[in-house]
Amino acid sequence: MYDLKCGQKDCRHNHGYCCCAKCICVSQGTECTTYEKSQNDMKTEASAEFAKPDNSVDTAVDCTAPCLFNRSNKCVANGITVSTADDGTAECLTFIKK
Repeated sequence: MYDLKCGQKDCRHNHGYCCCAKCICVSQGTECTTYEKSQNDMKTEASAEFAKPDNSVDTAVDCTAPCLFNRSNKCVANGITVSTADDGTAECLTFIKK
């Protein structure tokens, strides 16, 4: 999936609001379990806004959520958006319950 937008600004895979991981996993509860806090202390909240988006990464999305786009534990949506949930976790916003 080339259209994977990420609003989790402090994730090490986020580059200009695009996910650059080769594969992500979305849990039964719609959490992106691939989220990993960046170890770069110099990264500020605004740094993702100035980074050039990298839309060339074809990210596979494994999913166990009971979602309309889940086919045999693979996401078949044209694109997804991951953002920060109220509890601070990374959450798939594209989730539509079956």
